[in-house]
Amino acid sequence: MKKVLLIILSFSLFNSHLLAQEARIEVDGVVTDPSGMPLPGVNVIEKGTSNGVVTDFDGEFSIDVLPGAVLIFSYLSYETAEREVDGQTQFNITLEPSASALEEVVVVGYGTQKRTKITSAVSSVDDDYLEQQPTANVTQALQGSAAGVTTVASVTPGGDAEIRIRGMGTINNNDPLWVIDGVFGAPPPPPNQIKSIEILKDAASTAIYGARGANGVILVTTKTGKKNQPAQVEVSLRTGFNAPSAKYEFMTDPQLLGQMLWLEYTNDGLPTTNPHYGSGSEPILSDYLFPNGASIGDPNVDPSLYNQQTYPITRSNSIGTDWLEEIYHNGIIQDYSFSVNGGSDQTTYSFQGSYLDEEGILKNTSFQRASLRANIDSQLNNWLTIGERLGVTVSQGNGWRGNNSHENLFNQIYKLNPILPVYDIAGNYAGGIVGGLGFDGPNPVGFLDRSSSNRNRTYDITSNIYAQISLIEGLSFKTLFGYNARLHDSYNPSFPAWENINGARGTTLGERRSTNTTWNWTNTLNYQKTFAEDHDIDLLVGIEAIESDFSFISASRQEYFSTDPDFLVLDAGASNQLNNGNGSEWSLFSYFTRLQYSFIDRYLFNFTLRRDGSSRFGENHRYGVFPAASLGWIVSQENFLTDSNWLNYLKIRGSWGESGNDQIGNYNSFSTFTSSLGNSYYAIGGSDNSITQGYQSASIGNPNAKWETTVSTNIAFDATLFQGLDLSVDLWQKNTEDMLFPVAIPLVSGSASPPSVNIGSMTNKGIDISLGFKDNLFNGELQYNLSGTFTAYKNEVTKLSNNENEFIQGFPVRQQVYTRTEVGRAFPEYYGYIVDGIFQTQEEAEAHPTNGTYNEPGNLKIRDVNEDGVISPEDRTYIGSPHPDFTTGLRMGLQFKNFDFAATFYASVGNDIANYTNRFIRYGAFSGPNSPDRLFRSWGSPYLQNNNDAIFPKASSSTSFEQNASTEYIEDGSYLRLQNLQLGYNIPTNLISSFNINELRIYALAANLFTITNYSGLDPEISAKRDGGVAQEIDRGVDVGTWPVSKQFMFGLNISF
Repeated sequence: MKKVLLIILSFSLFNSHLLAQEARIEVDGVVTDPSGMPLPGVNVIEKGTSNGVVTDFDGEFSIDVLPGAVLIFSYLSYETAEREVDGQTQFNITLEPSASALEEVVVVGYGTQKRTKITSAVSSVDDDYLEQQPTANVTQALQGSAAGVTTVASVTPGGDAEIRIRGMGTINNNDPLWVIDGVFGAPPPPPNQIKSIEILKDAASTAIYGARGANGVILVTTKTGKKNQPAQVEVSLRTGFNAPSAKYEFMTDPQLLGQMLWLEYTNDGLPTTNPHYGSGSEPILSDYLFPNGASIGDPNVDPSLYNQQTYPITRSNSIGTDWLEEIYHNGIIQDYSFSVNGGSDQTTYSFQGSYLDEEGILKNTSFQRASLRANIDSQLNNWLTIGERLGVTVSQGNGWRGNNSHENLFNQIYKLNPILPVYDIAGNYAGGIVGGLGFDGPNPVGFLDRSSSNRNRTYDITSNIYAQISLIEGLSFKTLFGYNARLHDSYNPSFPAWENINGARGTTLGERRSTNTTWNWTNTLNYQKTFAEDHDIDLLVGIEAIESDFSFISASRQEYFSTDPDFLVLDAGASNQLNNGNGSEWSLFSYFTRLQYSFIDRYLFNFTLRRDGSSRFGENHRYGVFPAASLGWIVSQENFLTDSNWLNYLKIRGSWGESGNDQIGNYNSFSTFTSSLGNSYYAIGGSDNSITQGYQSASIGNPNAKWETTVSTNIAFDATLFQGLDLSVDLWQKNTEDMLFPVAIPLVSGSASPPSVNIGSMTNKGIDISLGFKDNLFNGELQYNLSGTFTAYKNEVTKLSNNENEFIQGFPVRQQVYTRTEVGRAFPEYYGYIVDGIFQTQEEAEAHPTNGTYNEPGNLKIRDVNEDGVISPEDRTYIGSPHPDFTTGLRMGLQFKNFDFAATFYASVGNDIANYTNRFIRYGAFSGPNSPDRLFRSWGSPYLQNNNDAIFPKASSSTSFEQNASTEYIEDGSYLRLQNLQLGYNIPTNLISSFNINELRIYALAANLFTITNYSGLDPEISAKRDGGVAQEIDRGVDVGTWPVSKQFMFGLNISF
């Protein structure tokens, strides 16, 4: 009986299937946009099934469905539509552009604007992009994210990247202006708290910030809640580790190092003798590092004689010490964050918090940061809305923070001999005190250990409160008071380095406290109105006051009875009590207005005007006016383009405007005096027997100085092609006028710093390109996107002073200057001698111009640039540039079912690097070189069959000319880096819904996995040295000991409740 029932049931199902097949009907149709243009590639799917087709090039489709089916029409950037078949066989469907495509709102200065109506150069970075980045610092995440923006990543844990917008517009401060939720001077919050970032690049967008907008403006908007949304909790957890991304291949084999020394002695005609390698025909490393060497059993190395300070005993490291390996380690990263967002019909709220604990790739270095934020908005009635933004961050850097300077730890390592071990026989740090090593610094491992107590702590409070009042229809008033306070304290003890050949200084302690507060009160009236349906007006007028105060106090003591950090307080030091303190302030008062007008949403006009009054300038030039205007034309809305099958959107825009740079110091208009000891004593009466303290001129002010003005022009277009390819191209030029330059003063003026005078000018020209494409395959199951940026610019100094021979040069590094600029050159460029190879024969050397002593086989052949028959400093010329030919970023993403994948690349092409570290590594300044190239690839090496194959001059202990800045130190700094690689998986909802979890995503990411470059240094990203927090642009691109960016490997999960 059961078999009979099964047969009947099977027959019924089969028959039903046949009836269903027979009942299916063919549905044909055309899908168009509102203008009637066909849409190719639209997905047409029978709801609830996998049955689907895609429209052809003419927007037509044909599909077999059940008579009662529902068809789903989906297309990128258009609203999804559903239609019941209801027995119909012909459909003509019109898809409406999605609100996100047409109504995307972009934050601009003091307001917002629809993306389609923007006529200036503005790039946006959203929270989706930031969430995919491995870094917990938003400045690092901006690299490659926007065209026209170049960045240099920081290598210190928690460090900020260096950001430049459209080149360098001044010889002074080039840092852009940051505005956080309308608050000036505040540091950017952690990425998880940010909703969007807008980068204002041309004067039409930055002129509304007047005297502070010349370097570009970065607007950060933090996250807020949504109305009528229940509380939504999101938690992000990720952990992993940092790892070194690069290291030098040093010559750590002591025997090879001895061979190199013997080669140097032979080339120099000196006897082959060394206190640590003996005096034989072959170098033999002694067992102990003694002034004259010592073997095992030598009574001089009796351990009972050991004294760390007066009689250290150190065994030779017969296998060699790899000092980079000794200071590197894998640092643990922990990054946690949460948010609670929601709202009622009147009030929205967003609470966020995060904690970061990151160990650096160098031992005893780390960074911690804890941050909390509360954003609340409340519409009290139909005419009044109030709100607040409050962010509190505490951060702390520990250990050696590093810098790109010639005295840093890495340059000490480059001078270190690998025969020196890390520890002596007593387990104390070994060092140059043993003698004969040519090394005068501290033990690097010991240095990091002794620096572990260094602490730099910062407290940041960023807040604003606002009220917005609707006065009449279309007219609103907004008042906002913003406040930012940064409190910084540093604690830096210094302990004796007994291994240092120069002697150990006693324990010292230095502490510093600084406070920087900035408040701004901004009041605006905004009028928005549409007239006769075709004329849209948006008028903004405002008034703003800003004041900033800075003060610091520092103190130090010496001679502490204990080296225990717990006992190190300022009051406990026995001698050399020193203290210092200072303060400054500045203020700004401004009026501004902006008019935005559009006609039939097709013809666009924007005008901005700001008047600033700044305390930084004298009464003669305290106020400045900064105008800007821009035009836009949405060509694709014209009748002659409505039938285009390939051009979906086209806007042409152009802008002109002026913006300023007031970053010159707070008291440039005043002459200042000092009474510091040793600089202000006067021999009254002509005799030193009676010395009276007085005041000495410290700096000469310029009451006629005014802000630098940057005049910017921009011509661009934005287009969408083939229903998914977005393209933006900007051609731009910005001319900086009245650039402040310290002019030379007569020596009779004394030692006072010269005044800064508005006499220089500079030009930057460039092109920015942004490209993006996204689509889907397999009925939407596979979604993918590609985006890229391209930036190229040329920089030129057009005036420095009235002296046509005026130039600016970089700061000396060990008596060598590597950079310089003058009129007609970029700021800066590398400057030095040109090397044309190596002298191969005595005849060749004698026939070449000489400096009198240097020309001989194996030495560098220096070009006689001025052709006067003599090699002299007058033969130096420009030999390279740190400016890239272009930079580019590439981002790609895939999503297949529950899997997602993302990758980000960044490249810099055509820039040069001055590799100062080669003075130590290849040419052995102050010590023997540790590069194997010096032994295996130098002229005269026994490992070379032909000296014509040599790439380095002969090894010599006397390499004075090789130390000069020349093309020997200039290298191609181009590179391509895989910045970010991420793979994630979203747990299916049906597996987690029973736990009240809305979303659960797990992922793995890797950062800086590889870098392709020809640069021989540790990393091709070279930041400028900073002085007082300001980058010294004149020394840009000089690698005086940078350390490499770290690789990161992390695992994480995101949970939403």
